[in-house]
Amino acid sequence: MTSIMPVDIVKAGHPVLRQRAQPVSPELRSSATFHELIEIMKLTLEGRGVGLAAPQIGVSLRVFVMKDPKERVEMDREAAIKERSAIPFEVVINPAWRPVGDEKVTFPEGCLSIPVLTAAVPRYRTIEAEWTTPDGALRKETLVGWPARIFQHEYDHLEGTLYTDYLPGHPEISYAEPGQGVSDELLGRLGL
Repeated sequence: MTSIMPVDIVKAGHPVLRQRAQPVSPELRSSATFHELIEIMKLTLEGRGVGLAAPQIGVSLRVFVMKDPKERVEMDREAAIKERSAIPFEVVINPAWRPVGDEKVTFPEGCLSIPVLTAAVPRYRTIEAEWTTPDGALRKETLVGWPARIFQHEYDHLEGTLYTDYLPGHPEISYAEPGQGVSDELLGRLGL
């Protein structure tokens, strides 16, 4: 058996970040290969950020992971203003969301695929979100504040959207070496 390890995150300029990702079929979701992908995503996210979408590791599938540990929330001096709360590790498959009301809030946002840079991005404060869990259950939740922001940001990756698309002038950022992500062998086993 191959040992599962974190992989490089692809950077802006990699074509997968501008593609609409493919839905995860029930057959793929229940496969050992898909669960291997989830473990790779979990290890790759660890200690680096609060969310990671499959396209960020070169995989054009509609899945992302989120985790905002309590310790990091407690260290954030602006946690109350951001309405930031701890999020346990969550696997979000084939998500959908809609805003609840028109209220948007703007905060600085970063992205693992656009290292070093941040920008003030407006996002809906409250959303109704739904997704499939790895065991096939449908989950619905109202997200408010920072968790809603994370969900919207990661969902954008599944649509081929980067946070820079919300900025005036829509600056296009591209790195000379955008990286690989997962191996071609794993992409083949995922049917991509």
